[in-house]
Amino acid sequence: MKKPGLLEKLIVAYAVFVIVLLGLAVFLVYVSSRLANVTADIYYLDQHKKEMADNLINDLISLEETSKQYLLLQKESYKTVIDQREEAITRAWEYLCLEGVCTDPEEIRAVKSGMQVWGRYLERFHPYLAQPPTDPKGLEKIFKENSRSMDSMVKSARLVNRVVLDSLDDKIVLLKSLGEQIKLSTWWALGIAATIGLMIPLIIYKSITNDLVSIRTGIRHIAQGDFSYRIPLYSKDELGMLAESFNTMSLRLKELDNMKSEFISIVSHELRTPLTSMKEAANLLMEGLTGDLNERQKRLITIMQQGMERLLQMISELLEISKLEGGMVELQIEPHGINQVVHQFLSEIQPYAGKRGIGLKVSYLPEGLSVPLDRNKILRVLTNLTQNAIKYSGEGSDVELRLGRQDDDVIIEIEDHGIGIPDEDIPLIFEKFYQSKATRGHSGIGLGLAISRSIVDAHGGKIYAKSTIGKGSVFAFTLPVHPRVPAVGVHVDHARQQAQPG
Repeated sequence: MKKPGLLEKLIVAYAVFVIVLLGLAVFLVYVSSRLANVTADIYYLDQHKKEMADNLINDLISLEETSKQYLLLQKESYKTVIDQREEAITRAWEYLCLEGVCTDPEEIRAVKSGMQVWGRYLERFHPYLAQPPTDPKGLEKIFKENSRSMDSMVKSARLVNRVVLDSLDDKIVLLKSLGEQIKLSTWWALGIAATIGLMIPLIIYKSITNDLVSIRTGIRHIAQGDFSYRIPLYSKDELGMLAESFNTMSLRLKELDNMKSEFISIVSHELRTPLTSMKEAANLLMEGLTGDLNERQKRLITIMQQGMERLLQMISELLEISKLEGGMVELQIEPHGINQVVHQFLSEIQPYAGKRGIGLKVSYLPEGLSVPLDRNKILRVLTNLTQNAIKYSGEGSDVELRLGRQDDDVIIEIEDHGIGIPDEDIPLIFEKFYQSKATRGHSGIGLGLAISRSIVDAHGGKIYAKSTIGKGSVFAFTLPVHPRVPAVGVHVDHARQQAQPG
């Protein structure tokens, strides 16, 4: 299943970012609209209704006083003021009776009652305005009736005023609450926006670096010759396409490597037979089977023998590495005393070292230790590493072999005091056919260390090297004290294991 690509990850990440911001924006718009509605109600309704109620109370009180003055003095100027007050009071009651102005049930009842009292007041009072009474008792009666009506209407207007003030208080509290919500939402919006703004690049960076790590791991495997490794990256973006290209390249390199190994194996096998025949023929000539040879002829045949010996050695190495890589080598794992194995090896390598004037020093394990190994194969590793140490050491110097124990591994080190190996060559010297610039020109085709690594890997150990230019090198390999799973492609026979003394 394809993983989402880089573009899809960006789209999803920013879609989340936009959705969150849109949600916060919608919330802020909702709160702001409520704030605007409450503010509009306060400005256009409550404040206006309060002014109307205040003016209504003042006009009612003023109308009562002016009416008394008109009935007592009967001046036309008071009649004009009465008409103005009546008109203002009528408009005030009509406004308060409009739908949506008064919403509280108690307030609605008070307004309706005040409107009814006002209607009855006008019906009763207008005839008196047309013909004002002159007797004191009649005037007193009118004043009392007007006072009761005015008190009732003022009470209704004051109730409206009180309801308006209560509504204003509630809306002011609501405004404060909405303001706090807006402030809190704004901070949340800034916090979420900042968090997402920081997280999205980090997530994308992590995703890209993870993919790059997978690609880099695949490249490292390919660089080490593991052409069977596949980069486990199946995204549809550019990095996924790059990984797919690397996998295709690795597959092709694996095919080429198999073709090369098969070719080397076939050619090596075909060359070995005629070279062996040529070597035997040269030996017969040297033995004088065809007659006596002069010194010049013997020297030429000796050169031929040496050349054929080198070719046979190279062919043997090619065949061996091909068998190791092809899984055609069966290790005969048996318990062997590691001190005994190294002691036997020293007796075999001593003549070779002596011819070159190289001394051999050895440090054994203080106690006997039995290690599961293929004796012949480990002797081959020791031979390859020690011959190299002797080959690149100066005459009169020493090569040291040291045995040690670390946890569940035996460590065997071979140290020389020769020319050393450059640092840049250390990671490559165990590759097939690789030769360091410091050692080129010597005999060999660069397979000895590769064969040694394959044998050590098959035993479940590790091989490595350390070197200092001009001071020498240390080649070391480990062997597990207890059997481990061998490398893939190498068969191990444990059937012959038996206890042997260290």
